[in-house]
Amino acid sequence: MPHRNPTMKTWLLCLVLTVVVSRSTQQNYPRNENININAILQNDRILLGYYKCVMDKGPCTKDGKVFKRALPEALPTACARCSQKQKAVFRTLLLAIRAKSEPRFMELLDKYDPSRANRDTLYKFLATGV
Repeated sequence: MPHRNPTMKTWLLCLVLTVVVSRSTQQNYPRNENININAILQNDRILLGYYKCVMDKGPCTKDGKVFKRALPEALPTACARCSQKQKAVFRTLLLAIRAKSEPRFMELLDKYDPSRANRDTLYKFLATGV
């Protein structure tokens, strides 16, 4: 039977844990960095499509699915784990929905922050980008 080195096991376990932890703390919305936000904002039909997607009222594009998966975490945390570019896209999209239809914007907030516990943080983010 081969001799097992407990130190080697410890190092291997540390390596695996380091990889798992570093992957879990990375920004987790890679696709929406390269989205053409202006194309969405200039077309009310496309913007409405994104809205319907995230509200479970219509089909989703690939990018719409990314936003929909990200919203449960990104909305209450004001996109805390997003890159700067992702924050800009997220903020711009939310501000556009708000400008086009305050009732839809509020419906979105109610769906993804029903307790209203994070509204102040989100409103600060929308006002300042921080």
